[in-house]
Amino acid sequence: MRTVLKTTLLALAALASSHAAAADGYPDKPIKMWIANAPGGGTDNTGRIIAERLGKALGQPVVVENHAGAGGVIGVGMAARAPADGYNVLYDSASFAVNPAIRTLNYDPVKDFVPLSLSVSQPNVLVVSADSPIKTLQDYIAAAKANPGRLTFGSAGVGTGQHMTGELFRKVAGVNIMHVPYRSGAAVYTDIMGGQITSYFGNLGSAMGQLRGGKLRALAVTSAQRNPRLPDVPTMVESGFPDFVVLEWAGAYVPRGTPPETVERLSRELQQAVRDPDTRKALETAGVDVVGSTQPEFKTFLDDEFRRWAQLAKENGIHASTAQ
Repeated sequence: MRTVLKTTLLALAALASSHAAAADGYPDKPIKMWIANAPGGGTDNTGRIIAERLGKALGQPVVVENHAGAGGVIGVGMAARAPADGYNVLYDSASFAVNPAIRTLNYDPVKDFVPLSLSVSQPNVLVVSADSPIKTLQDYIAAAKANPGRLTFGSAGVGTGQHMTGELFRKVAGVNIMHVPYRSGAAVYTDIMGGQITSYFGNLGSAMGQLRGGKLRALAVTSAQRNPRLPDVPTMVESGFPDFVVLEWAGAYVPRGTPPETVERLSRELQQAVRDPDTRKALETAGVDVVGSTQPEFKTFLDDEFRRWAQLAKENGIHASTAQ
């Protein structure tokens, strides 16, 4: 009996030792960062900045793979089915919380992923052409009410943050404005400046160049306070819509089942990565604000986002197939 017990204890000790060694050896090969957006977009840009810093901290390259399509559904679905071994990290935008509200998915964003950290955020800004007769948010609302269905707002696709911000504005302002989806934000800006559409709730980082160049006019930002990059532009809150705070954001996840010690380390390293002075500077130059939340903070944030967009989609009758 003693011999059996001793053998069992030795086996358990050896198993524990091997697990500890495996954990201590992580990572011992490159890590893949899945991004469900096309190269060159805002999420891709910030993801690559963070991936470079994270790779330095972990001592292994973090290699970005882009899998765009279907509003982010394709890439996120692929990441959900990737091995839960710590070598697959998803970095995704606000569409992660919007898609379950408007699409039929082949994955469950809550059950299939563990949130690591909310990395960055930025407000949207309602812009019109610099040549537009609309000078203020009040002008915009008055024009929309005087011409139901005539004013338009663009987006980079159904279910994107820009689309849902416009839908929220339709609801709270009580205006009938028409959504015009595009394949990219760049195409939206081109058509605003060309006079083909009226407006766009673009994210601040993408809009700043055209605003500085005098080609666009900003009417309002969707942050709780005025943004220091646009100090003269009022918020939606101070313009009479007290609950209108909407952020474009991006955060990181791993497939559920990833070892807890690996989840904890990745979360910690991601938080530290965005706070690195050089990384912070690069991210802020890209037009975003650094967040670097903890896991519990990110989960609470996500719960609120899931709830908010599900309610709006139901109230406004928004739905998109995975083919859109």
